Amino acid sequence: MEYQSNEIRAGCLVIVGIILLVTFLILISGLDFLAAKKIYFAQFKYTSGVEVGSLVRYGGMEVGRVKKVGIAADDNTRIRFEIEIDDDVPVKKDSEVFITSIGIMGDEYIEISTGTPNADLMPPGSMLNCKEVTPLMQLTDSFDQLSDKLSLTIDNLNQILGQDNQSQIQQVLANLNRMLADNQQAIATIMANSNEVIANLTQMSGRLDTLLLENQDSIARSIQQLEATLTHSQELIKNMQQTMNNVDRMIATQNGNYEEIMENLSRTSRNLDEFTRTIKERPWSLIRKSAPPERELNKE
Repeated sequence: MEYQSNEIRAGCLVIVGIILLVTFLILISGLDFLAAKKIYFAQFKYTSGVEVGSLVRYGGMEVGRVKKVGIAADDNTRIRFEIEIDDDVPVKKDSEVFITSIGIMGDEYIEISTGTPNADLMPPGSMLNCKEVTPLMQLTDSFDQLSDKLSLTIDNLNQILGQDNQSQIQQVLANLNRMLADNQQAIATIMANSNEVIANLTQMSGRLDTLLLENQDSIARSIQQLEATLTHSQELIKNMQQTMNNVDRMIATQNGNYEEIMENLSRTSRNLDEFTRTIKERPWSLIRKSAPPERELNKE
């Protein structure tokens, strides 16, 4: 079967149109099949509407897209994101990942901070450092609560400053003004005395500084002598402790000799007592061995 030239041209136009359409779709979707990619992971408690195909930015620059979204296997309270970014993006170990948006009405996307210049690169396949950012709706709830508390505070303040309390506040202010007016002279005297005391303290401080400057060398020498005295005292105390230890050792070593000496002294003391008693009873024993004959009494 032979094709006519018109059919061939029509087929070529259809093929070219399909190629152009596919190319246009690729360009519109931002897909780049030739560029090298790398994968990282992130986990958050709230997705804020980020889904598969959402943008991933690095320092605000578009560098990739979200590839997968699912519940984390190790923590079912977190959502796990698999993100695919360009291979030449320098994700650092101190880079932080968070969910944000451009403007209030902009689409949510995942932002990767640039980190510090000297930080090491995060290897592909790693879990990034994730930072939870409070969603706008939760911030609105917080603002509503704050507004309610502020309204309550204003109501309480209005009650305090109402007409019922205005007269009392005015009376308190009037009493305060009258007290200040009545004691103005006393207050002025107190202020003058306070200023005089401060001036005297300042003058005394200046004199003390001058005295310290003039006697700086003497004070330094005194401190050195005191340190030397303390050092000498410490050495003396150390020597005394060593002497006491030596005395203790000597006493412990000569304990048996001391007991013998004390026993000899005790025996000597008993002998002296006995000798003294003997001299008192028989004083003749100092010059004679036997007792002298008894005297005969003259009988008249």
